[in-house]
Amino acid sequence: MKIVSSTVLFTALVAFACCQAEPETSLETSAATSELIDPEFGVGVQGTLVNTSSSLLRLTSIPGVCDGTKQLVCASCTTLRLCQGTVPGQDLTVTCSTDQPYCNFGTTSDRCSADPIPDVCTDPNQNVPVTCSAVGKLPDASNCRIYHGCLTIGESSSIYTCPTGYVFHPGLELCALENLFARCTRIQCSGNFLGHVRYGNSLRFYGFCDGTGQAPIVFKCPNRANFAFIAGTTFGECVYACPAQGNFPNTNDPSTYFQCFWANRRLRYNVIRCPTGTRFNATLRICT
Repeated sequence: MKIVSSTVLFTALVAFACCQAEPETSLETSAATSELIDPEFGVGVQGTLVNTSSSLLRLTSIPGVCDGTKQLVCASCTTLRLCQGTVPGQDLTVTCSTDQPYCNFGTTSDRCSADPIPDVCTDPNQNVPVTCSAVGKLPDASNCRIYHGCLTIGESSSIYTCPTGYVFHPGLELCALENLFARCTRIQCSGNFLGHVRYGNSLRFYGFCDGTGQAPIVFKCPNRANFAFIAGTTFGECVYACPAQGNFPNTNDPSTYFQCFWANRRLRYNVIRCPTGTRFNATLRICT
């Protein structure tokens, strides 16, 4: 009977552990790829870059003030304010109809029109950059057939247009063939509503309405986070699910990271900003 030394046994155990770990790594890789495929509508496709201009801005100047002269004034690109008096709060905001979807200026009264205000409001079927609220891809609030690419928060987006018959799919973050499972999604702000609105059924994308009736600003939750409304309010937040204790990247903003820790038998987190000039290194799990 041969006696196996402890060194040989330890080496065998290490080799066994390594071999068992390999399938898990490959599964993680294939899982990341499979997120781009759904049997219901096929494979998502990249859009075509059509505009990187930062010169176009949406909603740059709309007074929307009842000054005693006009009976109706434009409150936003798509809403009218009915001036019922000079006391604040007496005026009423209404949304233009689908056959005359835009508000346009007039001499004694503004009106709903088939034409948007020149150089201020833009037809949502045209390509209009937005200010990036996160790094990565963002849907357009009004036009489901384009999406925005963002490299830096606060800068203007690059615009990608989907092929004919395709729409932006929030689950893939790519263009998908429009059908029952990939529908055209648009979000808008009604009247003086202040708060958040969901982007269709997406758990990651949502919009913010500032109370002026203007087009909502689109946001997205980072990886491992879902959007949820706060009970009793019109506001919500992204709730991050810590995978373990430690530091983890914020996919929305590389200059910040999630610091996860145990407290009262629960994993909790703080969002930490890296020092100026550094970014979070996902490999080292520190700012470098």
